[in-house]
Amino acid sequence: MGDILTYGSKISCIFRVLSAVMAVTLMLSMSACGDGNTFQIAVIGPLSGKDRAGGQAMLDGVNLCVAEINERGGIAGRKLEVLAYDDQNNKNMARIKALEIARDSNALAVIGHYYSSTSVEGGKIYEKFGLPAVTASATASEVTEGNDWFFRVVPDTNLQGKWTAIYTKEILRQDRAYIVYERDTYGSALQRSFKRTAGDLGLQIQNVWGIDSETGDLDKLLKKITRDLQDDPSPGALFVALQDHEAAKIVRLIRDEEIDLTIIGGDATGSESFARKFEDVPLRRRGYGHYTDGIYATTFFIRDIGDFKAQQFNHSFKTHFGRNPDDVAATSYDAAAIVVEAIKRARPGGDLAKSREGIRRQLTAFNHIETAHKGVTGRIYFNEHGNVVKPFPFGVYLQGKLISAPVQLKPIVNPEAVVDLREKLEEGKILAVDDHFMYKTTVVYTGIDINEISNIDPRNGAFHADFYIWFRHRGPLDYSKIEFLNAAKDIHLIDPIMKMAIDDTSYSAYGIKGDFKEEFTFRDYPFDSQTLNIRFRHKRLDSNGLLFVADDIGMQRDGGLPQVESSREHSILDPVGEWHLQKVMVFSDISATDSTLGNPRMFNATADTDINYSRFNVVTEIKRNAKNYILNNLIPLFIIILLGYAMLYISPQGPPFVARMNLGVTALLTAIILSVKASSQLPNIGYLVALDFIYFATYALILSGIIISVAELIAFLKRKNILAKRLEMFGRVFQPLFFLTAIGIFVYLYS
Repeated sequence: MGDILTYGSKISCIFRVLSAVMAVTLMLSMSACGDGNTFQIAVIGPLSGKDRAGGQAMLDGVNLCVAEINERGGIAGRKLEVLAYDDQNNKNMARIKALEIARDSNALAVIGHYYSSTSVEGGKIYEKFGLPAVTASATASEVTEGNDWFFRVVPDTNLQGKWTAIYTKEILRQDRAYIVYERDTYGSALQRSFKRTAGDLGLQIQNVWGIDSETGDLDKLLKKITRDLQDDPSPGALFVALQDHEAAKIVRLIRDEEIDLTIIGGDATGSESFARKFEDVPLRRRGYGHYTDGIYATTFFIRDIGDFKAQQFNHSFKTHFGRNPDDVAATSYDAAAIVVEAIKRARPGGDLAKSREGIRRQLTAFNHIETAHKGVTGRIYFNEHGNVVKPFPFGVYLQGKLISAPVQLKPIVNPEAVVDLREKLEEGKILAVDDHFMYKTTVVYTGIDINEISNIDPRNGAFHADFYIWFRHRGPLDYSKIEFLNAAKDIHLIDPIMKMAIDDTSYSAYGIKGDFKEEFTFRDYPFDSQTLNIRFRHKRLDSNGLLFVADDIGMQRDGGLPQVESSREHSILDPVGEWHLQKVMVFSDISATDSTLGNPRMFNATADTDINYSRFNVVTEIKRNAKNYILNNLIPLFIIILLGYAMLYISPQGPPFVARMNLGVTALLTAIILSVKASSQLPNIGYLVALDFIYFATYALILSGIIISVAELIAFLKRKNILAKRLEMFGRVFQPLFFLTAIGIFVYLYS
């Protein structure tokens, strides 16, 4: 007996040890995943203070991305959770909060900080504790240099400064320039890069002013700089390497004094927060125009140049937050998206440190254009320093809004593949700077006003469109080479309804009526939505020479989407017809053909082997008026179902049984005839549609009545009256339940 007790005690001890091990394992697993059901991501930025708008944009961009992932089921069934930290754009606070995230939280990655100075301070903590971080706005090279744990989804200041100097000299045609910069990590790096490249290009730097925005004599210094510029009869250009607050102050001073010079700035000047500084003074006090009009700036995201994914982001952001997204919201969304993808691939669990290391390794795997993440701001992949490798657009302010500048610079990755490189260099279509080549790409501002969409023919895949289209651009453009890709017949832009030239800008407008082909999808028929597309491109000029962008100013668009209410007012669809207008999206993208065209210089090339064209897209989303369809088609089917149900109330014995069966068979045959008629309204497709399932359910309902009727007759013939009564009651209860369940499913799926 004692041996048994001893043995039992050992078993009990072993069980307790195993239980303890399992508990510790579970706790470790939970530590890597928040509460065991979530993966945590930290966001840190200025959520209070003068820069809180930028911090809120960061947080909103991340929250939107996380919300969309969670709506799709999260990662491996686990939701994502966002932890928000306020560093107030203060370096000391940044260190404190970074330490709190790295040491005291279960965050798998960090998105932040807002400024470069705070990012550098936070980066020291993240590197020490092994926590991957991705910044969506800090551009100074010091943020990522020598820190394997920090990544950046926006171009760094060295690249911005260099390209801005090139743009000032080669595109804006300025020979003299001044520089004003903030003596912080961001401004110092920008001015050094600009000044160095200006020297190589022969762009004369007249003076360089450094300021410290933390000092009390800032306004006095900015006024002195303004007077110095005013004293120069031909100041040329001013490069503004300041943060948004200080940049806005000096712009106000320059505009008020009406100094005639070209202003170009870094990404802080190209941010939405910079433009917001002038909301209280929409017009200049003297003269015509907005304070910001004519200012050039680098930026990370401009709505008019965004593709379909970017326009979807615009729409989703405005739906969630009631305002348009700015560049920081867009880049923060992309930062969150690439972090989420790294978490998916790393499959974190167990040890928190190992999970963070796994995510860092997965971020480094985005190291080539072929492995790049496709974000709303473009393809994202990192070099060996954790810096994103992608071009950035130049913007110019017009009517207080930043739009794509008339000329963009596009780097040439593989100059050996350019057949006529020498000729294009001589013609000025390609620039050469420090053994680097870049295209001068002409931007064509393109707008469209749809008058009417009619003759929508899903069966034959066609529709008719009546619309106005216009183009505004610098330099010549052969409109006759513009090709409408899905037009049923060739459309030729020959006779414009309006044409003019203002300074170096050309403008032409055309009225077009034509038939277009479309591929309709019918899986949700008759509760389906369809998209009607109008697409065109230039047949001769590829995306290196021409770039279509949406003319937001001309179309009076708000946030990348025309107002649906406005479209309804103009009745582009028949208001009592079969279709309802949902929304209209206008955007440009790149269509590529994976071909070398036999160019021997492309045979061994690793990039730029596609022939790419800028394509302009007008996507009109419409939804079928299901109510009209239900009245015309499904109500007769409902009457047939009622007749099929009525057969259950006819006696299953004697002569009435024949009438009962005839009623059921007639209802079934009538449903089949209606099904064939409904199918004849659709083209020959190889898949089932929602309507098919409605008819399948009807067949099942009527057949169940016939089967139950036969079963009742057999039960009566065998004198099993109780069974017959039960079958009768079952049928009378089952069919309504089946019908209501089917209706509930369809309402859930298609409401």
